[in-house]
Amino acid sequence: MKAPEHFEVMPDYCCYRLSGHGSLTEAAGKVIEVITYAREQGMRQLLIDTTKWTGHKSPGTFERYHVAAAFTEAARSTVKVAMVVRPEMMDPEKFEVTVARNRGLVGNVFDSEMEALAWLLETKA
Repeated sequence: MKAPEHFEVMPDYCCYRLSGHGSLTEAAGKVIEVITYAREQGMRQLLIDTTKWTGHKSPGTFERYHVAAAFTEAARSTVKVAMVVRPEMMDPEKFEVTVARNRGLVGNVFDSEMEALAWLLETKA
């Protein structure tokens, strides 16, 4: 499988920068493809930056639930995912993070790439 466009392998993680304009469904499909690619290539730490994607409003609870479940299925408990979103897309309660964790995904969402990367690369003692 060919690497998705805007996918980059760094020394300690891989990174995908989603850009464009479209629906949440379209964006989620691209992210699922990238998570699947990282998993199939044996890459275990993935930073996804969605801040350059436009075209939909902040997702509601129902959409967050379904997207989190789909991302979890793609990761199959083998890819740690840190996602960067624009501040207006953040759910203050991080509902989607709870859904994903309850299903086995080690993931988190941030509005700062620096915080996301720090979380992604932290090691548990």
